[in-house]
Amino acid sequence: MNIAQKAFQTYRKHLASKLAIAFSFTVFVLASLAIGLLGSYLFVLLVPIIILPIYICLQLTNSSFAKGMPLSQRNFFAFYKVAFTPTLNGAYQVISSFLKAALIYFGLSFVVIFIMLQVYLTNDASFAQEFQGITALITNGMYQNALQAYEENATVLFISTVASLISGGLSLLAFMHFIGRNSIVPHLALSMSALPGKIAYSVHRQGLKVFKSEFNGDYYRASWLAAPIILIGFAGGVLATYFFTSNTYLILLSGFAGAFILLTPFLPYFLDVVEELFKKYKDRYLRVSIDQATRVYEEIKVAQQLSEEQQKELDKLINDLKNQSENKKVDNQSDDDSYEE
Repeated sequence: MNIAQKAFQTYRKHLASKLAIAFSFTVFVLASLAIGLLGSYLFVLLVPIIILPIYICLQLTNSSFAKGMPLSQRNFFAFYKVAFTPTLNGAYQVISSFLKAALIYFGLSFVVIFIMLQVYLTNDASFAQEFQGITALITNGMYQNALQAYEENATVLFISTVASLISGGLSLLAFMHFIGRNSIVPHLALSMSALPGKIAYSVHRQGLKVFKSEFNGDYYRASWLAAPIILIGFAGGVLATYFFTSNTYLILLSGFAGAFILLTPFLPYFLDVVEELFKKYKDRYLRVSIDQATRVYEEIKVAQQLSEEQQKELDKLINDLKNQSENKKVDNQSDDDSYEE
């Protein structure tokens, strides 16, 4: 069986429990979005405090069902504190993912506004004249008057709103894609207790340099459905509020809510896909971690930056990684063979 088939088999076996925890995650997301109505900064603050830790609870609980863990709120929230340990610190690369998504948002906004302005300026003489008037106010330093004219111009507001919604939907998709791709890193970090999350992420990146093509093929074949689900859910949320308010921020939050609601039943399957990917590639990650640790060790030794005690600790780490690789070699080979069938 391939990755998708194995993941769906696990998903179907524990369907009720998986849907229950996915629903719990979505409730927390919706509550955070509701709090975000009081200010965008509040929602941003809640991502590392609420949303990411609850996502970790979802991922680890989802993985534990196959190991026999029963469904309960206590078991679900038991993983909350793990989110704040060095083992998962930096594993999901939330800050860099957010910054990349923000760049996509502003870049797309600029492109969409530019294209729509050119279309309206070319085909609407009345708007062209109005826009020229706003430009003249800005040129003459009358910024307050220009802002008022901007806010009162229906066409300009429409262009701005459309640009924000298109950019918002695609930047949300990009952000969730970045986090989804990095969701394999916690499995890597937790499988090697000596590795902090940031180092595990580095091993993940180094590993992709070796088997990126094969990994991407497995990942996208099994999870491609997430993209249309997110975009359709976002569009549904936008349409639910677009005709009732002119507040672009409120419409965006409604779009985010729609995306997460529609994504809810798909999330446990996606996390099963991530776990199956780790099972297939874990021995290759181990080899990469050994090579990386050895290389860093040699560089530090040359620079004479280690004490004798630190050298012993690093020697022990490298030996432990090698032992893990040897102990899992036979099992991992059988896993690879099953995926190739």
